[in-house]
Amino acid sequence: MAQVEKRVQPSRKGKKAWRKNIDMAPVDEALESLRVEERVRGEGTKIDDLFTIDTTGDLQVKRQLARDKPLKVDEILAERSAIPAIIARVKAANTEKKESKHDLQKVNKIAKRKREGAIPTTPKKKKKQVKQATYDMWGDEQKEEEDDDKTNGFLDVVQERKVKAPSTLQSKPAALIHKAPVQVPHAGASYNPTMEDHQQLLKEAMDIEVKQEEARKKLNEQLAYRKELDQLKHELEESITNDDDEEEEEEEEEEEEEEGEEVKDSKSIKSKHEGVRKTKTQRNKEKRKRYNRMLEEQKLHERDIRKQIDRVKSIESELQEHIQKLEEAAEIRRQLKEEDKKRGAHRLGRHYVKEQPVAVQLQEELSETLRQLKVI
Repeated sequence: MAQVEKRVQPSRKGKKAWRKNIDMAPVDEALESLRVEERVRGEGTKIDDLFTIDTTGDLQVKRQLARDKPLKVDEILAERSAIPAIIARVKAANTEKKESKHDLQKVNKIAKRKREGAIPTTPKKKKKQVKQATYDMWGDEQKEEEDDDKTNGFLDVVQERKVKAPSTLQSKPAALIHKAPVQVPHAGASYNPTMEDHQQLLKEAMDIEVKQEEARKKLNEQLAYRKELDQLKHELEESITNDDDEEEEEEEEEEEEEEGEEVKDSKSIKSKHEGVRKTKTQRNKEKRKRYNRMLEEQKLHERDIRKQIDRVKSIESELQEHIQKLEEAAEIRRQLKEEDKKRGAHRLGRHYVKEQPVAVQLQEELSETLRQLKVI
């Protein structure tokens, strides 16, 4: 049998030894046990709340307790201290509670409804009727209903957005209205045309070729090497030689001027030392000149303003003419745009539609019969 160690009581002789050798271990253990109970059960717990006397057992309660027993993970997470956390700074109790903006808006709405005397009742929720899925194969539009079964309780409802059709699908293109589905070729393209029709078609084809040739020549001229660039070399050399000659002449003139200035400076030293001071009459004369110059400038400014005032009507008429020209140009652009729409699309995406060449034969190539007709 293990012997219990007897605690040695230290000496308590004198106040100093009493304070030094006192054993506080049992007191600390008791206080720690109280703190543990407070952390687990909270402050102010009574014995009646902690214990219950069960005189008769109940199997149903036992099964319920076994069924409602939480998981070990939840038990670990639920172990939190019942004592509130320590606050660094003690805040003064705020007796006046400020209302938020949201609450104020709600109160104002209710007051407004009462003033108007119409309190809207909350509409009752209608039960959704289950309908059989039907699909009209030849219908113009198909109505799609939202299915609640597609989503669960955790995800938000995601609705598929319908692609908005362009407005041009609702209206026919202008080319289909104003242009025939099958274009009849020109009468001069026949295998045996009349002289007038054939010459007219030849003229149209020639005009198109002439325009294309002129555009091609213009482009070649812009891209070609210009002969004027060869003359730049000689012009640069001549300008450099001329500049050198001019610099030499200027240097000689500057030297002569410096010599003349030195002679003048020597002569004017005496006059400077004497001191030149304007008289009162000279100062008054200059003052009058400045004043007269200012008056003349003011008169010219007033004259310009009067001219502009007299030209107000002419300026208005010019402005009206300019506005009228802009309106006429806008009208012409609108007409050209409409004509382009009637002729049809000139481009598909980034690709341009090339104009087909005019199908025409020369007079020597015309066939007398259908058997001798050549395919263009």
